[in-house]
Amino acid sequence: MTYRLRLDPTVHGIYASLPDQARRDIAVCLLDALADPLGHSTPYGIDDGIMRVLAHGTITIAVLLDHDAKTITVVQLGYIG
Repeated sequence: MTYRLRLDPTVHGIYASLPDQARRDIAVCLLDALADPLGHSTPYGIDDGIMRVLAHGTITIAVLLDHDAKTITVVQLGYIG
C-alpha cells in the first residue's frame, strides 16, 4: 500500500526556497519512500521503524512514519550546497 505524504507549510516553504536540483533530490527520495518507506530509508538513531532518514545527492530528510495511518511526515530538510 502506498503511504501518504504530510508536509507542514513551514517545511514546504523551505523546500520551495531550495535550488531546482535539491528539490529534485527531495522528490526522488519522497516518491520512492511512498511505496516502501523502510526500504528507502535508514534509521535515525535507534531503529524503531518510526523515525527515519532519507538521503539523495545534496539533501537529507528526517521523517516520521505512521504505519497504521500509512503516512510519512517530513519533519526536517537538510541541504548541503
